[in-house]
Amino acid sequence: MRDSKPCWMIGVRSWVVAAAVFAVAILIWSLLAGAMSALLLLFTAVLLSAGLRPFVDRMAKRVPFGAAVGIAFGTLIIAVVVLGFLLVQPVGVELTKLVAAVPGYAASLQDQLTALQRYIENDKVAHQIAGLLANSAGAAVSTIGPQLLGGSRLVLGSIGDGALILLLAIGWMLSADELGRFVLSLMPAAARDDWRDTLTDIGTRLSAYVRGVVLNGAIVGVVIGISLAVLGVPYALLLAFIGAIFQAIPMVGAVISGPIILLVVLATSGWEKMLIVLAVFTVVQLLDQNILSPIIFGSRVQLSFLLVILATIVGATLLGIPGAFLAVPAAAVLQVIVVRIVAPAIRKANP
Repeated sequence: MRDSKPCWMIGVRSWVVAAAVFAVAILIWSLLAGAMSALLLLFTAVLLSAGLRPFVDRMAKRVPFGAAVGIAFGTLIIAVVVLGFLLVQPVGVELTKLVAAVPGYAASLQDQLTALQRYIENDKVAHQIAGLLANSAGAAVSTIGPQLLGGSRLVLGSIGDGALILLLAIGWMLSADELGRFVLSLMPAAARDDWRDTLTDIGTRLSAYVRGVVLNGAIVGVVIGISLAVLGVPYALLLAFIGAIFQAIPMVGAVISGPIILLVVLATSGWEKMLIVLAVFTVVQLLDQNILSPIIFGSRVQLSFLLVILATIVGATLLGIPGAFLAVPAAAVLQVIVVRIVAPAIRKANP
């Protein structure tokens, strides 16, 4: 005789289980959200450590590993200080001037966009489009500008975060091998080799990604900066810096930095120079995507265009600008784990 329970008891139990799962999910998300800033700093430190690891390994063949780590990070600190003196101060000056001149440039942008009316048959629609673009651009710059110029608090916060990232990167570099051996010791013997290869592949991809992003951004930034300076565009150094920074988001960063650069050029220098800059920017990006990036990154960073877009959108939605920058390397890590561990396990379970 089969024991049956009333349907209402089954329904109540299902609702209780669902509520408990939902509550646990909210608790986990709250804990992760509270610790997210620390996790972002840690992941940035891991990326920095991965980028320097090949140089440390080369030096470790001649000197002790600890000394190699000290030499690598000491050289990095010196390079950052030198670049700070050479770039940060003039870029900050240009940014201050740009934000202070935003009202005037917004009016100039309005005039430039309104001038499109003579080239478009429907003057009313053209006027509405020009006004909408000008107002949106002015509001965006007015909103972002004060945040970028947060004064001493922003500077001190950036220096503090940089120091924490540096300390975390040094700690990670010194303990990564021991931590890797500990993690592998927890794995089943049959899966240990697969996980060892997976961790090695992750380290290789992150290292190639970091070095590729730095080199790629430097080349693109220098080319854009020289082009803007030759054309006599104001804020050439600042705009080149923006172009170089957003190159850290492969295939998507140009979509973000391009409109910013073009709007500033349009507001400060007019349509003719804006069209020239548009042509230069387009050629630079085409050469970068088809020639420069494949040479720099090679086959070690294998990410599809769809995965880059999805990762960037998710990262930006959840964590804002830092999430957009860190989403692609995080996606690369997840891709390696899925391809090397998850997918083979699924195929093995379902032959």
